[in-house]
Amino acid sequence: MNVLIIGAGAMGSALSIPLMDNGINVSICGTEYDIEILDLLRKGEKHPRIGVGLEGINILYPEMMSEAVADHDVVLLAVSTDGVESVFSRINQDLDGKIVVTISKGFLEYNGEVVTIPQFMESKNSKIDIVAITGPSIAREVAVKNPTRVVFSSKSSNKVELLKEIFETNYYRITTSDDIIGTEVTSALKNVYSIGIAWIRGYEERKGGIEMSNLKGVIAAMAIDEISRFVQAMGGRKETVYGLSGFGDLIATFRGGRNGMLGELLGKGYSINSALDELKRRGVGVVEGYNNSKRAYTLLKNLEKENKLNSKDFPFLIGIVEVLKGADVEDVLFRII
Repeated sequence: MNVLIIGAGAMGSALSIPLMDNGINVSICGTEYDIEILDLLRKGEKHPRIGVGLEGINILYPEMMSEAVADHDVVLLAVSTDGVESVFSRINQDLDGKIVVTISKGFLEYNGEVVTIPQFMESKNSKIDIVAITGPSIAREVAVKNPTRVVFSSKSSNKVELLKEIFETNYYRITTSDDIIGTEVTSALKNVYSIGIAWIRGYEERKGGIEMSNLKGVIAAMAIDEISRFVQAMGGRKETVYGLSGFGDLIATFRGGRNGMLGELLGKGYSINSALDELKRRGVGVVEGYNNSKRAYTLLKNLEKENKLNSKDFPFLIGIVEVLKGADVEDVLFRII
């Protein structure tokens, strides 16, 4: 079994480690944005974002992408949400009959609609089997083999079981699901809501370190409620929201992920521009929840037109969008709770 990881970012690179531990042949093909990382890995140096070396992996450059896809059985697409459409279109003609795995967590705007990444890929190529990886999974923790459990979801039960066999280790555990709509909608939205939940961490510091456990409980409950409404409206199962892809990933993301970092800075009183500048200074990569908040709001409005949802039931999402447009966290918090 040969696995090609497209994208040399943190999570794609981290997932090469359980694969290699299982004796799988792994190649990483970077995009044009990954050249510096590829050069470092070629020299045998540590990956700058996950802090470990990737000895034994075949390192490939962007111009080798099409040929590499043809030579591998499984293609793991590990680019940012905004990069999915262009990269997938670039390799689509070589994907027939292959298993395509996505770890990108977000929505795409395609043909006038807001869709999940598997929905987009399926509309472009019906001859591939799609598997999505979701759940509480911070890349650096996977890379150093901290205990982790995630969800592999797919419409194809035999393909998802095959991937479980080649990915699972004693530290990287896998649950399987056929609710790929539920896991993907939940996973996209948890990035958005993690920004809002992490406000409280920053807001506590802004108010002199006062503990605000009451507010944390309220905000977390609001997030789960709103996400579950979205999932059901999209045709997924409500119970998915309370599992690893939803509740579990929400905790990991707002406590340790990039979306949580952004939310904390906003809670401290940073403007959105100054917060993004600070994250860039720290070397933090793409904050998926930032762009996905706009798409989530568009999705809400589209579903409202179809009489599947009502905006009045989504004060937290609307508040997050307002803060990302410049509103103050304190003003929004006192209005929505």
